[in-house]
Amino acid sequence: MSARPLVPLFARVCAALLLVATAFAQQPQKTSPLAKPMQEVENVRGLKFLHDVKTAAVDRKEIPERLRAEMVKSLPYSLDDYMLILRTLHFVDEKSTAKELVPQLLGLFESQVLAFYDPRTHTYYSINQPAPAMKDLGNAEMMAGVVEVHELTHALQDQHFDIGKYDEALKDDWDASLAYHSVIEGEASLVMMASLLEQMGQKLDAIVQNEAVLEAMSAAAAKQQTIDASVPPYFVKSLVFPYFDGLKFVIAAYKRGGWPAVDKIYANPPRSTREILHPDDYFARVAAKTPAAVPSIAKVEGAKLLTAEHLGEWHWGFLVGEENAHGWVNDRVSIARNDAGATTVLTESLWDDVAHAKLFATAYARFLREHGATPAVSQDGPRVKIAYGADSALIARFRGTPLASEQAAK
Repeated sequence: MSARPLVPLFARVCAALLLVATAFAQQPQKTSPLAKPMQEVENVRGLKFLHDVKTAAVDRKEIPERLRAEMVKSLPYSLDDYMLILRTLHFVDEKSTAKELVPQLLGLFESQVLAFYDPRTHTYYSINQPAPAMKDLGNAEMMAGVVEVHELTHALQDQHFDIGKYDEALKDDWDASLAYHSVIEGEASLVMMASLLEQMGQKLDAIVQNEAVLEAMSAAAAKQQTIDASVPPYFVKSLVFPYFDGLKFVIAAYKRGGWPAVDKIYANPPRSTREILHPDDYFARVAAKTPAAVPSIAKVEGAKLLTAEHLGEWHWGFLVGEENAHGWVNDRVSIARNDAGATTVLTESLWDDVAHAKLFATAYARFLREHGATPAVSQDGPRVKIAYGADSALIARFRGTPLASEQAAK
């Protein structure tokens, strides 16, 4: 059978598999009904489960409020402040309110989740009612099977690589967290893909060497997304990225040495979305045994900080275009909030060279002006500072102080 009939099916599967890792306080069943899909995962992955996987079931009607409670618990700030941060950085429409944005985000999660594995409770959760996204996806039994394989791959990752602990350590780093999720979701998607191929008499090794087929899958999947068009693009794209770009990254590792090469990633995971987007950068760093860039988040003196974030190449590419985010090395984005609630944004970034820095600075300043801001821009070689917002005195002090990377070097 040709590989091409797989493309529409895989696109549908990938479009639906927007995992939301939530911790529902449910009691696991005494015995696992997942023996068959667990065996499928073991056969594909070449690793054995170290022990059985706990299972539990929840009703779909419970999910929205549980999702809200989990987000409140996991965020380092309130949901309202999170939406303020996204508006201030222009990831979402600055005129939108938290009352509009939060239901859109939670609705996106609820509409897409089919089942999930939670590494904190080490439990596989099934949902008693199908997701709305399942209605147009054809063979429900096949869909349920591939979802089980995908989510049980997370259980295998948890048992062998302790993914929950590592993920928790990255919760305050947007960029590193997104990169790590890209590894675990990319691997689970590849295992799922391999399982489907085996059912159709195909071999994974043959498919991953065919760039044309892989590109066709990605293109078809992008067109098959069953998501409300009113949902902000940032919510959708940041959820999709770990699956599609993560899959490409894991395939790059697999082509270098099969599943053992994927195993090695967990000992030294990518610490930035740049390494996900450009796998050769990751493998060159690992081969050279150089450490991943870990940003030094220096406190901005004289300011009441709402947050300090590490964005990375993917986030900058979302804002200013991928072509203007190439060459990213490091960044820090601080958001201050005064007593009146007005915000000021202080960004500093480091780039491969002067040319990349200038390209980014020009594009980002233009982007900010298009969104009604008046940016103060300064560039020192490959280093860029851009600030905007309510506190002009803070902006002036920020522009006159060393960059975080310079402070860390002293």
